[in-house]
Amino acid sequence: MPIIGIDYEKCNNCQICVDACYGGTGCLKLDTEQNKIIFDDPKNLCYSCGYCVSRCSAEAILYVDMGEMQAFGEAQDPSTLISYETLHKFMSSKRSMRGFKNKKISRNEMKKVLNSIKYAPTGANIRTLRCTIISDDEKIKKLSEAIMDIIISSNTPDYKAYRDEGYKQYRDQGIDRIFFEAPHVMIIHSDNSGDAMNAPIGLTYGMLSAQSLGLGSCWIGLAHRVLTSNKEVQEKLIGIQDKIWGVITLGYPHDDRKYYRVPPRPDLKTKGLEDLA
Repeated sequence: MPIIGIDYEKCNNCQICVDACYGGTGCLKLDTEQNKIIFDDPKNLCYSCGYCVSRCSAEAILYVDMGEMQAFGEAQDPSTLISYETLHKFMSSKRSMRGFKNKKISRNEMKKVLNSIKYAPTGANIRTLRCTIISDDEKIKKLSEAIMDIIISSNTPDYKAYRDEGYKQYRDQGIDRIFFEAPHVMIIHSDNSGDAMNAPIGLTYGMLSAQSLGLGSCWIGLAHRVLTSNKEVQEKLIGIQDKIWGVITLGYPHDDRKYYRVPPRPDLKTKGLEDLA
């Protein structure tokens, strides 16, 4: 249990943590007889969300195995960190990159991307995602070829468009139409079915973080689809036995991959907007 109690030498009995814990209905409670806050979780209901930790100005919440706590003034009002206009430009300029330099990402930069992924929201704050990063060129090549082999040999309608596009010719010519010779492939996986929703959110955080570092990325849905339906390839080539929830590529974009404007996108079909003032 990451939350383990209260440091009473620091606690000023302000009771803000009680409100932070599910509006006073959670594991932190006021013991009226002792007139102090107690952590009481016999049914293991604590989600380790950390709200009590982040709202305690006295730093009196005791916890373990929750990672490093970040403290910065703007956390009280994140809107002071970046304007909507700047954030919107940054997000709308995100491109799916399919052309990379022959250059590896440093371990430090990759750790920054992973650090952003870990802060992505998850259902009930259940954090079961695992990550496998493939950086060996030969291993990426073999995985790409195995995926193309499955597409070429399959008779299912799902892959007809790719067969019609000429994936056999690409395979015979040694052209990587899966990962586009990316220097890194990142695979997110777990044995928790809820991560079907959590993983795309986490990878989106990671891809936007990568963009801030000058890196390009692309969601490889075809690799995801093929690997999830072919456990033998998944286990033999990448050693993953649980469920794969997402696959992306990462690397430095080619110098010729420059964009001068954001492509247009249609508005969302929305109901209820007209009800707002």
